[in-house]
Amino acid sequence: MTITENGLRIASPQAIADLHAGLPDFEQALAFYHQHLAPDTAVDLSVAENVLLYHDSMQQDVFEKIRLIPELNIKYMAPVGIPWLRQQAADLLTRAFGRTVVMEDVFGCAGVSSALECIAYGLMRRQGTGGVPLKPGDEVLIPAPYWQGFNWSFQERPKLKCVPVHLPTHGEDRYRLTLNLIVNAYEARKEAGHNPRLLVLTNPHNPLGVNYPKELLDEIYGWALAHTDLHIISDEIYCHSQLDTGTTPFTSAVALDVYQEHADRVHVVWGFAKDFGLSGFRTGFVISKNEAVHRAMLGSDDPAEQTRALPWFTPFDSLKTYVIGELFKATVDGEPYPVYAMREYRTLLSASFRRTKDALDAAGIEYVHQDGDNAAMFFWLDLTRYLGKRAPGEHVNGLPAIGPDGLDPNEEWLFRYLAAKPTEVSLLPGGTMHNAEPGFFRLCFTSRMPDDVEAAVRRVGVALQQLK
Repeated sequence: MTITENGLRIASPQAIADLHAGLPDFEQALAFYHQHLAPDTAVDLSVAENVLLYHDSMQQDVFEKIRLIPELNIKYMAPVGIPWLRQQAADLLTRAFGRTVVMEDVFGCAGVSSALECIAYGLMRRQGTGGVPLKPGDEVLIPAPYWQGFNWSFQERPKLKCVPVHLPTHGEDRYRLTLNLIVNAYEARKEAGHNPRLLVLTNPHNPLGVNYPKELLDEIYGWALAHTDLHIISDEIYCHSQLDTGTTPFTSAVALDVYQEHADRVHVVWGFAKDFGLSGFRTGFVISKNEAVHRAMLGSDDPAEQTRALPWFTPFDSLKTYVIGELFKATVDGEPYPVYAMREYRTLLSASFRRTKDALDAAGIEYVHQDGDNAAMFFWLDLTRYLGKRAPGEHVNGLPAIGPDGLDPNEEWLFRYLAAKPTEVSLLPGGTMHNAEPGFFRLCFTSRMPDDVEAAVRRVGVALQQLK
């Protein structure tokens, strides 16, 4: 393996396999491959990243103004973030959620994956509200398709079990969540002798991009909190990723009326990775009123359960504190940069969405989207009609030595076909996100600038037309 100034260059398939062995999921493996092992090949539209704000304003209004790191920021910091920064995050989320978020319920850590794990561990401890703690083997219900990182966050160390609740792939309710789907899945698991204790909702959804209607959230939260012992985690990491054409507004879990009655069983996570495009900084937040979660995040001297702060192992460290602090302090024409950025981001996101949609329509590529729905950063492509087809004389040689495990063979072939020359576009196979049917792929239209995304979509369209 040769190490260069620009990163790692491929030396052998075994070297690639060794580097990817410890990565949590295929999306991360693809991102690592494209960014470090083969940065000059292909366009990676598989990874949920956002470059729009950086090129539009963040580089100029934030990063170019950051100079030397102060001495304070090379020293230890509070693992959950200093109070000033937590207050800034609480103010930002108050604006986004439409309901007051107090600093005492906001805890920073190294990314939303860590935030999810910390919540799980917190709920496995003695609960101050009298609830029964979670235990290894308890189940996590998640509408599918879903972000595959939930498996890593809940199963790897907390040893909970993720159970997909599959959305229908056909008919009038195609890819639509309903209360009945959740209730039926919960009751089926209980009847089979299992113990579902967590329900995870991603709102806006990944990969569908939709906002859940307030009426649906009222139904689901009302049932779960009144008739079960489920805790609910609302992953709202895409809450600012809203199209200007959306007709279903984003509704945070903390804005629901039922939240006021059962706040100890509702937990929210958010971070800077998606809306602000700062995935590499690993900055996430837990928003929770649960006493056990508070003790997990802050530690406790209670003799009955002495604990140390879990974010010590995945902290909101001093460099995060410095950079995110500078972002909060930055202004544009006297306006706080986060306020300016999220307003500008909506315009950039909507423009990129329209350009990508037009390119997909021109190429004849089908996707799951209804007018008026939000899309967050994604198109959920329906390529099922190409499964089993092949291009005459085509040999798929793209992305050697890395690949998703357990995919439908035809879905995997289609992924590799599009990733190979001359198309060279990576999309995320739906099988990695527990989709119930093969042939669906996630395209992230913010992972590259709009010109690059348009060109990539055109190449995908040409490649698909060659399949017989």
